[in-house]
Amino acid sequence: MLEIDAVPATHFQNRRSSIRAHLAAFSLAACSSAAPADLPPYASAEPILEATIFGRGAISSELPEFASSFSPDGSEIYFNRMPADRSRIELLVSRYNDGSWGEAELLPFSGTYRDVDPWISYDGTRLYFSSDRPREGTEPKEDFDTWYAERSEDGWSDPVNLGPSVNTDGTEIFVSMTRSGTLFFRRSWDDGRGIFSAASSGDSFEDPVMLTGLGLEQPGNPLIAPDGSFFDNVYHGRGRGGELFISFRRDDSWTPVQNMGPSINTAFTEFAPSLSPDGKYLFFTSERPGVVPEGPADVRPPGDVYQIELSAIEGIDWPN
Repeated sequence: MLEIDAVPATHFQNRRSSIRAHLAAFSLAACSSAAPADLPPYASAEPILEATIFGRGAISSELPEFASSFSPDGSEIYFNRMPADRSRIELLVSRYNDGSWGEAELLPFSGTYRDVDPWISYDGTRLYFSSDRPREGTEPKEDFDTWYAERSEDGWSDPVNLGPSVNTDGTEIFVSMTRSGTLFFRRSWDDGRGIFSAASSGDSFEDPVMLTGLGLEQPGNPLIAPDGSFFDNVYHGRGRGGELFISFRRDDSWTPVQNMGPSINTAFTEFAPSLSPDGKYLFFTSERPGVVPEGPADVRPPGDVYQIELSAIEGIDWPN
């Protein structure tokens, strides 16, 4: 999640002047049309070598959308959408049927509180997200905890708080996990924020440990690779919006982050990275002109979900 009120209106005017024209022009509706039968629904028979709008109309619309996650078979995409006034944050799902992505539906437990940053487990049975829903009572919390819902034949369960091994009096958001069960998330408190990891321990997690050596003052939105070899994250600079960075695992430490460059980042705001189930594609949110053309400088753009092949991202020092 990118903080709703964190970016001043003057930021958008300052950053728009340098956007590359070919990125704005390349707003195609990738994967909103039928994918070949032998490919997963999110895939394309043609290479996706530039950041491309995903699911125009059904997923990327005139409203703000962000933070996507696919079911293991790729037939469902879970994501956030807000109304134009950003007064609510809801969790939705779109299903791929008969060659196209269907109209997004509100998840049964969402709509009352601000539910953000969905992440589906590798077996598809658990949906993690963060929310200001209360642990007790009905009044929303001032911060966000991480929750999960369990999937059964009857649908999704009521949300369950992940518990004190992860959640604190601060905010915990943007969960992702390795296949071995190590949880990554962002925690913020009164005077700081950091990226944390927590190894699984039975039905819970060990005490989280903050990642160090990344070279970022205000990190956010950590996306861990399934094998734990790298993670993408967002830097919120002072007076700036988000940009995507990447860090690689080196033994028991992490490399200083690398900016993911013009293949991803623009003069606008980029955040909320995710990976396709097959690991081929990076998905992320960008507030560059897309479904909605560029508007007044003092109005925050809505943002769309974009897709690009990982192998097409230029300028990254990938390990051998």
